[in-house]
Amino acid sequence: MSDFDEPAVGRPEAGESYRFLDTASHVVVGAAETAGRQSVVEMELRAGHATPTHVHDEADETFHVREGRVTVHAADDRRTVEAGGSIVLPRGQPHALVAEEESTVTVVTTPGGFDEFVAAVGEPVDNPAVPTEPPSEAAVGRVHELAGEYGIEILGPPPVEG
Repeated sequence: MSDFDEPAVGRPEAGESYRFLDTASHVVVGAAETAGRQSVVEMELRAGHATPTHVHDEADETFHVREGRVTVHAADDRRTVEAGGSIVLPRGQPHALVAEEESTVTVVTTPGGFDEFVAAVGEPVDNPAVPTEPPSEAAVGRVHELAGEYGIEILGPPPVEG
């Protein structure tokens, strides 16, 4: 990997696109372009999308909500972030994300690598559309199988509102 000494510029439509679980995900800036320091992935989420509760052992994670509204569940805390807002989660903090409505979020990880996880788990697509159904069992299985290789520990199912 080379030094990161030039600006890394990307656009969602210019990078690789994947069906990642039940999202349309676009690699905007890959970790390889920043010598591993950061990665930027834009994710289009269907209403009801929910991640499993998980933790990134080595990466801080920033969510910038471009459109829609998401709720981030972290420990005993719940934060709803609307379009234009951002939330930064420190490494080592268990969390899950739920899309309250169809949403677009930009995910920045420091150091990078989330883009590589999306590529390993997702299915490359030429014309991505936001999925309308929950992820398949096979897609969920790939997440569980590969998460550890990318410094992600799956702790449990998505949060359930009660």
